[in-house]
Amino acid sequence: MKKIRKGDPVIVISGKHKGKISSIGRVDGDFVYVKDVNVVKKAKKWEGFVDKHLPLHASSVSYYLESEKKPTRIRFEVSADGKKKSRVAVRTWKTI
Repeated sequence: MKKIRKGDPVIVISGKHKGKISSIGRVDGDFVYVKDVNVVKKAKKWEGFVDKHLPLHASSVSYYLESEKKPTRIRFEVSADGKKKSRVAVRTWKTI
């Protein structure tokens, strides 16, 4: 189970787009597609120039807490009966 999922708010923590805040559009293995981040123009025959989203490695983004305005790590916690697993923000210890 991946810690970052589609729709999660993230902040880019390394690379050319460091500091940008957006949400996850798609997760593809160890790579994530972040909305409006890492967009390039590609020349297509008969179509002209089109915008293309390129992936970022999952280690280059971190979950972003809007309440704290800071990034955080995510960990999993298992319920007391051992049947339910939930994601928890390490900075605030609240369930995501």
